[in-house]
Amino acid sequence: MAYKTLRVEKSDSITTIFLNRPSQRNALNGELIGELRALTDELRGDASTRAVIVTGAGKAFSVGADVEMLRRIGEVSAPDETRAEISKWRDAFDAFEQLPQITIAAINGLAYGGGVVLALACDFRIASTHAIFGLPEIKLGMVLALGGTQRLTRLIGVSAAKEMILRGRNVTAYDSQRIGLVHRIAEPNELMGLARGWAEREMKYSPRALALAKDLINRSFDRAANASAEAETIAQVELLHSPDFLARLKAVKENGEI
Repeated sequence: MAYKTLRVEKSDSITTIFLNRPSQRNALNGELIGELRALTDELRGDASTRAVIVTGAGKAFSVGADVEMLRRIGEVSAPDETRAEISKWRDAFDAFEQLPQITIAAINGLAYGGGVVLALACDFRIASTHAIFGLPEIKLGMVLALGGTQRLTRLIGVSAAKEMILRGRNVTAYDSQRIGLVHRIAEPNELMGLARGWAEREMKYSPRALALAKDLINRSFDRAANASAEAETIAQVELLHSPDFLARLKAVKENGEI
């Protein structure tokens, strides 16, 4: 499929997605979200892709929802139409979060609103030292949506999430690492290399084990403790009987190390 708002590059089992509206600082609109959902569906069935990196074309990661689009929605759309559009965006982020592959956000610049939510839907976040994270919704009389309040609070805790969301406070790359929003920071010219390094490390592991472990983590908040434990058992039974596990165990015995 040809994409207009995304640029997709694949190399060595790593698919890199560039949000590709640089003149609009990669603002999110309906077309981009639709293309992201379509690409997510493609990647779900793509066994040759072991890791996915998301970054922004140009100097920004994404400044969030397109402001002109928001104005049109507020002035023209009926509430039911607005609800349907929001649901489409939330479904796209949820589907991306549920990909079986490891996903890495390489935040190369500004990340506001929905751009932050997209980064939160990734497994790992690596930021340029020039990156700035902001949630300006409250300043516009809106709230952070698309699953953003839930993801952010679970990741950095209630206190830090309230400071970002309720005060509309921007966070530097260094502060974002301190509060646990990002895993690592890198100089701009080293960002993609670091992201690829993380992706390459993950590719050494069993893709099925990674997919199961990722799903167990993502769904742990929605399950009771006994249900989570049972899901772990089911996954472990499958993996202990897999040829991949037995081959790796044999290699450990022969080499004496993991």
